[in-house]
Amino acid sequence: MVKEGTFGPAEAIALLALSSLARSFLSYPRFLVEIAGPAAWMTPVGGLAVTLVGVYLISLVLKKNPGYTIIETAEQAFGPFIGTAVNVLIVVSAFEMLGALFLREFSEAMLNTTLRFAPISIIAFSFLAMGLLGAYLGVEALARTARLIYLYVLVGLLVTILSLIPLWEFCNLLPMFGKGASRDFFLGTYATSGITEVILAAVIVQAMGGVTYFTRIGYRSMLISFGILIVLLATLVLTYNWPVSEEFTLPFLRLSRTIYLGRFFQRPEAIFILIWTIVGALKISLVLYGAAVSLARSLKLPDYRPLIWPLGLAMFIIGLLPPDMPAAVNLDIIVRRLVFIPDYLLPLLILAAYWLKGRSGRAGS
Repeated sequence: MVKEGTFGPAEAIALLALSSLARSFLSYPRFLVEIAGPAAWMTPVGGLAVTLVGVYLISLVLKKNPGYTIIETAEQAFGPFIGTAVNVLIVVSAFEMLGALFLREFSEAMLNTTLRFAPISIIAFSFLAMGLLGAYLGVEALARTARLIYLYVLVGLLVTILSLIPLWEFCNLLPMFGKGASRDFFLGTYATSGITEVILAAVIVQAMGGVTYFTRIGYRSMLISFGILIVLLATLVLTYNWPVSEEFTLPFLRLSRTIYLGRFFQRPEAIFILIWTIVGALKISLVLYGAAVSLARSLKLPDYRPLIWPLGLAMFIIGLLPPDMPAAVNLDIIVRRLVFIPDYLLPLLILAAYWLKGRSGRAGS
């Protein structure tokens, strides 16, 4: 058995919420503004509902084998060979692809903001080194770190948002339903509900205290992360009208540079970059840890740490494959649509496999 350590529900909620919040600091808000225009702040509502349903489905799966993670549960449902293939091809691949693309986007964003003349490979390697260290220390260390820093992250976001209130124009929210209520709802739901934290929570469920706390942790962490995303999108649209917001590569960085409260408080992007770096490093560490632990459990290895280095190298190489940042962002949008497979399709297939096994057992008896 892989030794992961243990931590409480508060640490788990902070860890998953901060990991999910990391996408808000890149170009993801601009993508949502392109979908819904002035109603961009409404797009995460449907995604939140779907995500909560996904948490509930995975909780049903985990209750089939309370002492195991979704990796072992999938193997028991599909058999050792098919189950191992499903875990490697779906769960591990999802962590690797999204982690690699996040690493590339994060490095490109840092290159465009502060380290303009540094090679992209050096920046990516630096952040990957932080991810390797975090993954090597384990999920317990990451969770306790998240518990210590989450308050500072929230205060930094709150200061940034409150400082922008003098620039708000409520007429920017009109028309109320943007480019169409049905279009905003369905496209926004599809764009916001594909996140890695749903399946990641199922991988580290035993470290969080077992399936007993899984639903509560999943619900609260998703409510926090989606709630902050809604507030950030509303702040973006209120500060700039939506045609202007579509032009920003890094919307939240642009918001922090817009702040002007007298001569001695303006452009506090240093606060944003500090928060950005901490949350980004935590995200990379957690995704790399999820990939290593999932692969170790699938291959029945006693320790996940030897897998961190090859998986980290693969993440680094995959992240450098896109030719530029727009290509990486477009590829990330495509991959996020495929995250529906481990988040929602996989638990449905596991439940169906258990139902068929139970039915065939009753028929045989």
